[in-house]
Amino acid sequence: MHLASTSLSAATAVSGAVGLVSVLLLVASRTPLGSPLFFSLILIFVLAYCAMLWRVWHEDATDRRAIRLALLFAVLFRLPLALAPVGADSDMVRYLWDGRAQQRGYNPYAVVPSDPAMADTHTSESERMPSRHVRTPYPPAAQLFFRLVVGIHDSTLAMKLALVFCDMLTIVVLSRWLTAIGCSEWLTLAYAWNPFVVMEVAHSGHIDGLGALWLAAAAYWLTRRRTALATIAYVLAVATKFLPIVLAPLFVGRIRVRDAAIGMALLALLYLQFYGLASPGVDAGATNGVPLGAVPNVVAYIRFNGPVFLAIASVSSAPIAAGVAVVAGLGAAALARWQRPVADPAAWAWPMAIALACAPVIYPWYLLYLTPFLWTRATLPLLGWCFSGLTAYVVWDLSRHGGRWIVPAGAQAFELAVPIAVAIALSIERRRRVLRRDSAASLHS
Repeated sequence: MHLASTSLSAATAVSGAVGLVSVLLLVASRTPLGSPLFFSLILIFVLAYCAMLWRVWHEDATDRRAIRLALLFAVLFRLPLALAPVGADSDMVRYLWDGRAQQRGYNPYAVVPSDPAMADTHTSESERMPSRHVRTPYPPAAQLFFRLVVGIHDSTLAMKLALVFCDMLTIVVLSRWLTAIGCSEWLTLAYAWNPFVVMEVAHSGHIDGLGALWLAAAAYWLTRRRTALATIAYVLAVATKFLPIVLAPLFVGRIRVRDAAIGMALLALLYLQFYGLASPGVDAGATNGVPLGAVPNVVAYIRFNGPVFLAIASVSSAPIAAGVAVVAGLGAAALARWQRPVADPAAWAWPMAIALACAPVIYPWYLLYLTPFLWTRATLPLLGWCFSGLTAYVVWDLSRHGGRWIVPAGAQAFELAVPIAVAIALSIERRRRVLRRDSAASLHS
C-alpha cells in the first residue's frame, strides 16, 4: 500500500502499526541496546516514521479522526517500553539515589554513593550502579524532580512513568505552539512519533526529556509574549541540563528586566536548596562554591563521541575546547536572535546543536533537547543526526563482548555523514527550486 495514495487515516494506521510492531518486538525480545536486532527494529520504526512525516508535510487537510488516531499511536508506542523493567545500569537508578539521598537530608553534590557512610541510602540496584563512585552531574532542577518522584514512589517504574508523562506534556505544548503560529497541528507528529524520542524517554528514561518539555514551553510562551513564564521555563530547562544556556541571546530584548530578575532569583533558589544539607565527612552545605557536582570532572577527563572537542583540545586545552563549544553556541544564538523570528524552531535547535557538536561527551540522548524543534526543512539535518546518533549504541554491544568504551571511527563517520548529506540534499533541492522559479519568470517576461 502506497502512503501517498491512501487516505490520511489509513496512512496513519499503516505507519503506526509498523512502528508499534517494532516497539512490541523490542520489548518482547528484550533486545539489548546496540545489538544487530536493536538496530534492525529501530530502522523499521524510523522508515515508518519518515514515510508518515513525508505525508504530513504534504497534507493540507485537517482530519480530526486521523489526528486522534495518531495521538493514540503516540501513547501506544511509549506504553510497552515504559512498563518494561530496567537494569541496575540505567541512569534512572542514579536519579532515584540522588532523590533518596536528598530525602535523607544529604547534599547530593557533596557525597559519593560508594561512601560507606551512605550505606543507608542504597537499594540492591543502586549498590551496583556504574556511577556509584562519582558525584552527581545533574543540575538542581533535575535534583528537585528526582526528589519529587521518590517522594511519590521510590522505583524505576515511577521515575520512567513520570518522565513519559513529561514527554506527553511536550506533545501538548508543541501542539499549542503550532496552533498559535498558524502551522498544521499534524506537525506535532514530528515529535510525538519520533522513534528517537520514544526510545530515549520511554525506553531509557533520560532526564533530558524533562528539559525538552521546559524548553518547548519557553519557546511557546516567548512566542505568545508571556515573558515571565518563558523566562521561568527557560531557567528550569537550563537547571535540568546545562546545554540550553547557549540560547540566552534569544531572550535579549524580548523579556523585561523584571523577568530577568525573576529568572536569576529562581536559579539562585534552586541552588540554595542544597546549602545546609548534610554531607558525611564534609562541612554541612559545603560544595566549594556553586554546586556543579561531577560537571568539572566531565570537562577535564571524560570523553565520549566528541571528535571536534578532541581536535580543539589537542592543540589547546580542555577548558579552552569547552569554552569554544559555549561561545560557538552563544554566537549561533545571537545570530539567530537578529535574523530569525522567535517562532522559528531553527533559532532554538541549531545553537544547541552547534554547542553539542563541540562537546567532550555526546551521548545520543543529549539530542533530546533538540527534538521539539525538528519539524521544518531547516532542522531536517538535525533530525537526521538524531537517528544517526543512535549508532553510538554500538559501544554498548561492543562492551558486552569485551570491547573498549570508544565509538568506532566508522560509526562516528556515519553519525556525522547523515546530517551533512541531508543538508547537502536540501541545498541542492533549494537551488533547483530557485532555478525553476527563475526559468518560469523568464518565460513569462
